[in-house]
Amino acid sequence: MTTEIPFTYAQQLLLGLEQAVPGSVVNSTFIVRAAYRVAHEVDAGVLRLAVDDVVARHDALRTAVSRDPDGEVRARVHESAPGRLLVHDVDDEDAFLAMATGSAYPPEEPPLLWVHLGRCADGTSLLVIVAHHLTSDAWSLPLLARDLSDAYTARLRGGPPPGSAVMGYAEVAADDFSPAWERTITDALPYWKERLDGVAELAMPVPTPGRRGDQRTCRFPVPGPLWRDLGRVARRRRTTPFTLLLTAFTASVWAGRHDAVVPVITAGRKPSEWYTAGFMLNMLWLRITTGDPADLDELSRRADEACRAAYRHDVPLLRVLPEAPELAAVMFDPSEVVERTFPVFQLIPRTPFAPTAEDPALVLTPVPEERQPAPVMPVHLLWSMRVDEEVVGIVAYEAAMFGRDWVEAKVAGFLRVLERLADA
Repeated sequence: MTTEIPFTYAQQLLLGLEQAVPGSVVNSTFIVRAAYRVAHEVDAGVLRLAVDDVVARHDALRTAVSRDPDGEVRARVHESAPGRLLVHDVDDEDAFLAMATGSAYPPEEPPLLWVHLGRCADGTSLLVIVAHHLTSDAWSLPLLARDLSDAYTARLRGGPPPGSAVMGYAEVAADDFSPAWERTITDALPYWKERLDGVAELAMPVPTPGRRGDQRTCRFPVPGPLWRDLGRVARRRRTTPFTLLLTAFTASVWAGRHDAVVPVITAGRKPSEWYTAGFMLNMLWLRITTGDPADLDELSRRADEACRAAYRHDVPLLRVLPEAPELAAVMFDPSEVVERTFPVFQLIPRTPFAPTAEDPALVLTPVPEERQPAPVMPVHLLWSMRVDEEVVGIVAYEAAMFGRDWVEAKVAGFLRVLERLADA
């Protein structure tokens, strides 16, 4: 039995991109993934039951996204769906991680969760969790890992599996169109109309106009002492480390520009939705008029103001775009050759999820980010900062538009600005 549900505003934004560039999101490679090491062998039979439990708990994973013969894209929730566990013997760990990320994951065949268990020769295990991005996001992955650990522990020890007492994704989709949320959105739109007036003209020219296709990744660490210094500076200035990262991004990637427009990806979640898996990301377009771009104190102050105002008016981008139609034309530009773009920034924080059992039977230790192949994202340049045990920058970019030298120069400039901010 299936039930058709409305797409959330976040999903509708993705489908707008799909309409402009067919195949960009409704495909088998648009995924999110997370890899973990387990310091012991994993019982595959118990893990299979735990995967079933996780799929039963989150209706987003049981949602099929498909295109009907009339061309309409629809979401249908299946009442039940068996989990997918794929077991492998692993000789080459990097090859295993690449295979798990590079396989095909069709969005029309639920459940949209695939768990790869790799059995290593030394008795340890690797676990790769893959979900289709149409129904999951970066926030969802550690939540799914937590639930998988809880379910495995319960199944192994004969206890009851985790229940389904979590806000369903279908409820989130319905809440998007509630009268209360509509009033909040309506009140926020005048702010965005004023802030985004004329921003399409401020798009950044790409270094080499080119076609979408070959996406590559540049990773870099933020040294621990530097990150700690930035935290102290943020507290002293009554701001956040995110604002300082955004300041460095603006000063380096938008170097020399007096008016920067930075799309920032947010989790798009209220506290009541923290434990719900699904695609809920939002994007806030921060307009930062820099004055003197070399004045980092002033730039960080303006970045802080822009962040605070944007988050006070945080409503779905899909509803904002009609107030800035020129911006929508840039976002959904179907041109084969891309000449101008807006580099996107995001912070991926450590999420507040940990196994609920005092002595979990499945302890998942994240595989370092640099060992995990990067999934393909439908943006021209995405600058992510992942905060976990270490702070790692990940720049995903279209190779035809942004050469490696250009990206590495921007990374070097970004780190120099962080050092200057930390010394302030």
